[in-house]
Amino acid sequence: MQALDFALFGWLNADVFAPLWLVQFARFASEVLPALLALTIIAGAGFDKRWRYALFTALVSVLLTWIVVHTFRLALPFPRPAAFGLGIQWAPQGMRPGFPSLHTAATFAAAFSLWCLPHRVPMLAALALATVVGWSRLYLGLHFPSDVAAGVLLGALVSIAVERGVSRPLSFALARMPARRRRARARRA
Repeated sequence: MQALDFALFGWLNADVFAPLWLVQFARFASEVLPALLALTIIAGAGFDKRWRYALFTALVSVLLTWIVVHTFRLALPFPRPAAFGLGIQWAPQGMRPGFPSLHTAATFAAAFSLWCLPHRVPMLAALALATVVGWSRLYLGLHFPSDVAAGVLLGALVSIAVERGVSRPLSFALARMPARRRRARARRA
C-alpha cells in the first residue's frame, strides 16, 4: 500500500516544471477556499433557518473532525511526504503528522452538512470546492493520497453522524420549545 501511495504522490505532486499560476492556485485553494466555504454557510444562515441548521451541523462536524484527526495523529503519527524526502513541499508544514488530512476532512465535513438543504446545488458546489482543497494538499506535496482519502471519508462520516445523531434531535427540540411555552402559558391562564 505504501508503494502505491508513494507512486500516486509522485504523479500528483507539482514538480519544478509546474506552472507558477497553478501552484499559486493550489495555495489559494488550500489556504482560502475552506474559509470561503465557512463564510458562505454563515451568510446563508443569516437568511434561512435551513441554513442555520446546516451551520450548526457544520460547526459541530468540523469540531468533532478536528478532535478525531488530532487524536489519531497523537496515537499514530504517520509522517508526511517530506519526512521521506519525497517530492516538493510548496508550503511549510514542518514534521507534524499528516494522516488524515485535516484540511480535507474539515472541508468535506462542512460540505456534507449542506445535505439538509432543500436544493442539492449548494452541497454539490461545496463538495466540488472540498475536492479542490483535497487536490491542492496533494499538489503542494503536503499529504499522501491516503491522507486525503481518509480525510474525505472521515469528514463525510462525521458530518452524517452529527446530522443524524445530534443536530436533528436537538433542532427538533429547539423548534418545539416555543410551542411548549405557549401551551404552558395557556394552562396557567
